[in-house]
Amino acid sequence: MAYSQEGIMSQIMVAFGQGTGNTRVSQEAALQLRTIYYPAITDELTGRWETEAVQVLERVRAIGRLAAHRADSTGSTSITLEDVTTSAKTVKDGSGSPFCPPDPPGLALPAGAA
Repeated sequence: MAYSQEGIMSQIMVAFGQGTGNTRVSQEAALQLRTIYYPAITDELTGRWETEAVQVLERVRAIGRLAAHRADSTGSTSITLEDVTTSAKTVKDGSGSPFCPPDPPGLALPAGAA
């Protein structure tokens, strides 16, 4: 079976949830994850998914772990849109992966926020 954009996005959502553990994810945060990653699932990535999936999904798990940590450290009971945006940017900046999506337009973080 060939990989599809929707199938890969489903795997990304599962990996994110694995990273968040038992910390609740707000609807806005889940939609933000999709907003960031769905457009980045290109034909090039779907064609290489068999070999790239492990690396991409481990980075997504890291985003989930970091977002959960951010929520926990503020005493929040759920992960927010800002937790996802900040965590995705932090992981992207440190990963060096060609498959990390760019910062979404209008969602760039203010200086010093990461």
